[in-house]
Amino acid sequence: MEKYITFDDVLIKPQFSRINSRRDVDLSTKIGELSLSLPIISANMDTVTNADMAIAMHKNGAIGALHRFSSIEKNSKAYKRVKAENADTIISIGLGDYEFERAETLINDGANILCIDVAHGAQIAVVEQYNKIASKHKNVGIIVGNFATGDTVKQFRELCVREPMAFKVGIGGGSACLTRVQTGCGIPQLSAVIDCVKLNPTTAIISDGGKKNPGDIAKALSVGAVAVMLGSMLAGVDEGPGDIIDSLYKQYRGSASQESYEVQGKVAKWRTFEGDSFLVPYKGSIADVLQNIEGGLRSSFAYVGAKNITEFQAKADLIEISTSTIKENSAHGKNQ
Repeated sequence: MEKYITFDDVLIKPQFSRINSRRDVDLSTKIGELSLSLPIISANMDTVTNADMAIAMHKNGAIGALHRFSSIEKNSKAYKRVKAENADTIISIGLGDYEFERAETLINDGANILCIDVAHGAQIAVVEQYNKIASKHKNVGIIVGNFATGDTVKQFRELCVREPMAFKVGIGGGSACLTRVQTGCGIPQLSAVIDCVKLNPTTAIISDGGKKNPGDIAKALSVGAVAVMLGSMLAGVDEGPGDIIDSLYKQYRGSASQESYEVQGKVAKWRTFEGDSFLVPYKGSIADVLQNIEGGLRSSFAYVGAKNITEFQAKADLIEISTSTIKENSAHGKNQ
């Protein structure tokens, strides 16, 4: 069997650098025609990205993906709030006629970037939904997810009426995801991104899930992702959905959790829950969270001697590490 890796299995090797200051690092990226000054997308989850979060992400140079777990009317109202602030956002849709109607409504509202977001994107029903929208709305960029192997991305592309804007990669790696436990299916996240980039070198790949810190984001970018989608790392902020609990926490849940399925009306005897629900620490302003991520990425680029993402991906060299190194990586002297 081939060996697969994820973020904790590797480090980025430091190199001689001619970067005089971390301020000189350019973190901008492009996803199709969409330009971002920070390669971060807030996840299309109902405990992560609402209208306020999407607006705040835009103001900080990133972008939010509005979730689809509401009525079309409420979704349209949320999009119009974001649009009123001249902010970019990604609209999420699912499969079936109702979700096609959601897409039509939001496109009529002015949305020009959609994300067909399902747990397993490599299926014919997703191809059919994609082609139905892409054929009718040629100026709308469509991101498709989620995938785990380069071969399935390649097969999907071959069935498309036109090239998707990007592919979202990641199955089972999210902090609230139970897919691998419940089904035994999945690919370790870093290998999934590597494989998808390798077999689809001209296709934009977004790494979705499994990142716990700015270093993990750097690793995802280093192997070819043009951006990352974050859930738990951005959950628990002022701008996101939900109330602050005991001044310490906010609720966070996977889109396939029992709580989420009950809201969606998807509970059925033939379906299992593939997500969890739990509290995450209250984090304050999203601006502070994104600043910490930005600072970590700037330092990572400087350690490699890269002034932008293109150089970073060309220069970055990953090394496989031992379990002892994993323990050494974090601050570990406090209790010695």
